[in-house]
This record gives sequence, C-alpha cells and structure tokens, in this order.
Amino acid sequence: MLFLVSCEIGEVPILGTIVIDETTPTAFTLHVDVEAGEITDCGVYYGTSKVRVSNGTSDQIKGECNGTSIQGKITGLTPNKEYYLKVYGMNELGSCETEVVKVKTSPRTPSIDDNKHPQTQP
Repeated sequence: MLFLVSCEIGEVPILGTIVIDETTPTAFTLHVDVEAGEITDCGVYYGTSKVRVSNGTSDQIKGECNGTSIQGKITGLTPNKEYYLKVYGMNELGSCETEVVKVKTSPRTPSIDDNKHPQTQP
C-alpha cells in the first residue's frame, strides 16, 4: 500500500498598495494588505529622494505584521515636506516590495507658545 501526502510549501509574499491612514506634521501611519504568503519580516523604507528609497540607501523602520496586513508609523519627520515610502515583506521563500509612493506631511500648526509677545494696542 502506498500513501501520498501533500505538503503545502507556501508562497512568496504578495503585497497590495500602501494606504496612508494618518498624516501629521511630523509622522505618517500606514498599512499594506498582504495578498498572499506568510510574512516573517517586514518594514518601511522612506526618504526625501524617490531614487534612494531602498535597502541600505534610505531610512528604515520595522513594520508590524499581523498575517493579513503590515502596519508602520514613521515619526520625527519635517512638517510640510514630501517623502517617498516603500514597504517590504519577506519569508523564507522570497520577498516583495510595494511601489514607491509620495506623501507630504501636514503643515505645522501654530501653538500658543508661538505667540509669546502679543502685539499691544496703543
């Protein structure tokens, strides 16, 4: 008697497009849906140059993977400035990266401290 056992090997990750969930003057929060494959490592490359948004040539944060999506929050950014982002996901079979997207931080909102010397009326 011969028994055949089927083993699912897995899939190389396939990622959707970057969705920006929130933009502030100094941060972005984002997510990307995982369309196929199990993610074992993920992150976000970002910078102010589209050409340099990749591993080793731009800033990077570690992403959070929950099986169905990758989430990330980039902080410490400059208000009212354009940034380029790319998300990656990988497992033992390979890796996948999203297309590069351009996002602009919100303008800085003046605070009460900005008005330390109010004008006086004569």
